Amino acid sequence: MLRKRVLLCKVFCEQVWLSKFGPFIGTVMQEDDPLLAEAEKGYARGTDKRCCGYPLVGRGEWALRFYWVARQDRFATDYDEQEVYTRDGLFIGAFPERFLNALRMEGTALLSDGRILNYHGKCRYGIGTCFQTLDRERFPYGRGAGRRALLPFRSVAIDPRMVPIGDPLYIPEFDGLPMPDGSMHDGCVRADDTGGSIKKRKMDFFVESRENWREILDRLHGLTWITPQVEHPRCDYLRRDRV
Repeated sequence: MLRKRVLLCKVFCEQVWLSKFGPFIGTVMQEDDPLLAEAEKGYARGTDKRCCGYPLVGRGEWALRFYWVARQDRFATDYDEQEVYTRDGLFIGAFPERFLNALRMEGTALLSDGRILNYHGKCRYGIGTCFQTLDRERFPYGRGAGRRALLPFRSVAIDPRMVPIGDPLYIPEFDGLPMPDGSMHDGCVRADDTGGSIKKRKMDFFVESRENWREILDRLHGLTWITPQVEHPRCDYLRRDRV
């Protein structure tokens, strides 16, 4: 079904592009431009950052949101602490309600004692939501779908009915954007995570911290709508097995 959707997307996108740029493409073909042959092979690098992928939607029709690791040390101690447990009923600790709300929202938290907690679904203990402690060396920023380690500025959460887990996406709005760690983004992200509120045309970009979110949003000038592409050759290096 997903493969069929991608094929349909290709047909639709090709029709849209031909309707918009048909005259230009025709001129190029008549001139036998060598760049056209490269584009057909999927390796062209033109000034148009949308080249070579298949947009899932029209320009700016996919919602962009952000998420990060909740940090216990950012929340004041509260006398009204609530207990949390693992799915097996093992006690993890008692924490302020505001911190637990953030943990449920983000899915991962760094505790003051250094432990990494990850969302583990609903359960009958404590607050009705259970968590698990992760191996910090293997999952320093939390775990996404399956056993995937979250990577800042690379992992995204999506609706797996729209994009298979493990597939790379190209986000032209990210290409060339400076990241808080000093790197320059190449526009490539990977579907590493899911979320209960992430349905259809929505993507959550993992940015590790709230401070990073503010910095990136400022550099995007408040942009919250993007145009993700599938099967862009630039992002093949991020491809992983689907689950």
